[in-house]
Amino acid sequence: MTACKQIVLVGMKSSGKTTVGRLVAHRLGLRFVDMDAEIERLHEEQRGERMAFREIFKRHGGEYFRTLEAAALRGLAEGLVGESYVLATGGGLPLAEENRAVLRGMGAIVFLDVRQDILLERIVARGVPAFFPHPEDPRRSLAEVLDVRRPIYAALADVTVECRAEAPGTVARKVLHQLERWGHEDRRRD
Repeated sequence: MTACKQIVLVGMKSSGKTTVGRLVAHRLGLRFVDMDAEIERLHEEQRGERMAFREIFKRHGGEYFRTLEAAALRGLAEGLVGESYVLATGGGLPLAEENRAVLRGMGAIVFLDVRQDILLERIVARGVPAFFPHPEDPRRSLAEVLDVRRPIYAALADVTVECRAEAPGTVARKVLHQLERWGHEDRRRD
């Protein structure tokens, strides 16, 4: 079992961060923290409106959403000091360098790298997201978004877990295995 007690999951929308994060947290007996829920909580606190994170993005725009997201992340980073947890981030959170700097200080970062064809199927099933540059062409949009995001996720990550169409439990086991290997390699460097 991994010795990591502070784990941050990054990856594209619909990569399974929340589902896998809950499973990893349960298996390790850690608190699970969902960035989307934190954004919703902060928005309600600031604006008095209760709404889903997707609706916040649609109604108030990307700039407001990213500002709120960064504030929620900073609040979590301060509030979680000394705690053990698994954090599932939003797909766009690591795009800002200031957020990457905060994330680096929060724990072991795991990139759930899901194949593009699998992501497309999952994303389209839930409706084309507001941030897709070509809503009429989800395949093209996803390709363009991944071209920007995948290198950012990979550079940020301590561990990359390649995901296909496995069940979430299988991905959670892969995450734990990769973190255990990473922890052993990290200790050998000390």
